[in-house]
Amino acid sequence: MFNRQKGRVGLHRSRLLLCVAAASLGLSLCAQAKPTYTTFDPPDSTKTLVTGINNGAITGYYQNITQHGYVRAADGTFAEFDPPNSQNTYAEAISSTGAVTGYFDDGSGYHGFVRTADGTITTFDGPGATPAEAFGINKRGAITGDYEDSVGWHGFLRKPSGRIERFDAPGSSYTNPLGINNEGTIVGIYLDSFNVQHGFVRAADGTISTIDPLGSTLTEATTINRKGAIAGDYQDADGNSHGFVRTADGTISTFDVSGCRDPGVSGLDSRGRVTGFCIAGPYHGFEWRPDGKSTVFDPPGSVFTIGVSIDGGAIAGYYQDDQGYLHGYLRDR
Repeated sequence: MFNRQKGRVGLHRSRLLLCVAAASLGLSLCAQAKPTYTTFDPPDSTKTLVTGINNGAITGYYQNITQHGYVRAADGTFAEFDPPNSQNTYAEAISSTGAVTGYFDDGSGYHGFVRTADGTITTFDGPGATPAEAFGINKRGAITGDYEDSVGWHGFLRKPSGRIERFDAPGSSYTNPLGINNEGTIVGIYLDSFNVQHGFVRAADGTISTIDPLGSTLTEATTINRKGAIAGDYQDADGNSHGFVRTADGTISTFDVSGCRDPGVSGLDSRGRVTGFCIAGPYHGFEWRPDGKSTVFDPPGSVFTIGVSIDGGAIAGYYQDDQGYLHGYLRDR
């Protein structure tokens, strides 16, 4: 299970006509091309993790004795960063404007940060200067995450002005927001008073609803797209995991990945395509599509693969090689 951690109809039609013509001549000009993989590591990285992709820019963090944040631009260039006094930096999400949010440890506890596209870093804490972790950011600069006080962990919404609002799912003993879309809708997980885990969605007006697919004994709602669709995974009574997609009107559809069991969902794009990881021996990445078809994949040299984020069909994630090193990858659309 994954936890914490336009308008080209004319071009499409012309390609279709070319394929039909080629087929009539017995040619195979239109065989589907295999996706290509680009492996990457920030300079001096001994372990690279990926947490998000947006408009071709990828963020995450890497290890070189300690953890550091990075942004990999669409042209492949890197910007590495740490907030002031950071001992470990965890970049968790990137917006369509190139702003990155996450959290860092300065030795006294966790603090949230936001790094704008020009490299300016602002740090922040939860209400009452409490420890905070940020996990999602939208194009307006609204950030969501959680913070800890003497009672436990709560969700927060940090508005673009910097003002922070606290919230908890009803009956929650622990609330952990994981994502926010451009409309301000937040998705995440919470524990009830019996320590049972559920998904939740918090509308822009503050209304919170529970998400549990039929038959779920444990639900993770991990990602939301700009249309308000939500994806995640859940466990059934037999302990088997399945994926789900919840449309903006609340309709939930569940799915499994062909040839691979126990999917963990981590990414959803605007066309309803889902990525994550599943198990068939080791971990493998997968792409699931709204037509119900799925593809299991591994970059060359991988012994286990995690799909993390999907944007316009391009998937970013990380994998482990046979020497035990972790690398980032980009799987083209």
